Amino acid sequence: MSKKIFSALFLVSATLLFSGCSLSLSSVKTAPNSMANATVLKTLDGGTTWQAKIKVDDKKTIASVDVLSMAIDPAESKVIYLGTQANGLFVSKDGAETWTQVTFPDKAYNVVFDPSSRDVMYASGVLNGRAKIYKRLKEEQQWKEIYTEPADGTVISALAINKVNSQVLFAGTSEGVIIKTTDGGVTWTNVKKAEGPVISIVFDSSNDRHVFFAIFEVGLLETKDGGKVIENISQSIDTKSNTTSVYSLAGDPSSAGVVYVGTGSGIFKKTGSGDLWEAVNIIESSKAFPIRAIAVSPNNPKELMYASAKALYKSTDGGTQWATFQLDTTKEIGVLKYDQTDPAKLYAGLRKY
Repeated sequence: MSKKIFSALFLVSATLLFSGCSLSLSSVKTAPNSMANATVLKTLDGGTTWQAKIKVDDKKTIASVDVLSMAIDPAESKVIYLGTQANGLFVSKDGAETWTQVTFPDKAYNVVFDPSSRDVMYASGVLNGRAKIYKRLKEEQQWKEIYTEPADGTVISALAINKVNSQVLFAGTSEGVIIKTTDGGVTWTNVKKAEGPVISIVFDSSNDRHVFFAIFEVGLLETKDGGKVIENISQSIDTKSNTTSVYSLAGDPSSAGVVYVGTGSGIFKKTGSGDLWEAVNIIESSKAFPIRAIAVSPNNPKELMYASAKALYKSTDGGTQWATFQLDTTKEIGVLKYDQTDPAKLYAGLRKY
């Protein structure tokens, strides 16, 4: 995806009228519940077989949506939220078997659960052209606006919550602005102005002051002190090919300081010791396409999956050998999520690029 196309996606305005936090739900189209129409995929066997999970009811599916984000309830893994490009939020309470639309602005770029209170959620969206961050305190309650951009045309393109102190969140915009709250969204402070859209924010699994920020097709930023000092570490990622075309970012949930960066020329891994990076030995042909999604097993740091074009890849030995899975879909995977309670279950969210 070029920067122009990416920016154009961010400039599309929401179309629903908003009063407080009450707005009408947009409709989803009728389409066959087939792999070709899949916007959500699920596997129960660690990725060997996948099934499309797009049913709303006997007549409707979510085949028409483009999935931008996914959040799995850490306390009840059957509860899954989807953020979409033009149809707002959807929730499943039965492990993706059926989906229900949630009252929210049309565009939902990020969804995160508060790890200390399952009722509390945060989400970013666009309302009447204006990017905002919302907070929900109870299931079925309205979403309260806790941040707004000063003008139309940008989106909150990244949002991440501190699992140690859930009052701390970082957010990033399509214009590269990074902000932070330490009181659950009551107040915000400016952290950094990056040189491109912030597409992902990842906390170190063992150090909540150590945070990484992926900048779309530009590179990677890092802070080791909670945002006081942010360094550009792009040039240290891929010194051989001298490319910093970043498309995705994923942390290892069980290994200190380990993160993976998906680029336009492969996957690179930062080890937990020092500031060293190494190229992951992925299948060579998959390097010809942007690596848009990466996921690491919560139980086994040697098990990881990634998506490239119309295929999925899985390794159980840290990236030496790979199993491949064909995707007979019209869209591509942009989100990969492990079920934290059962790593044999994974979900994939698809969209058009």
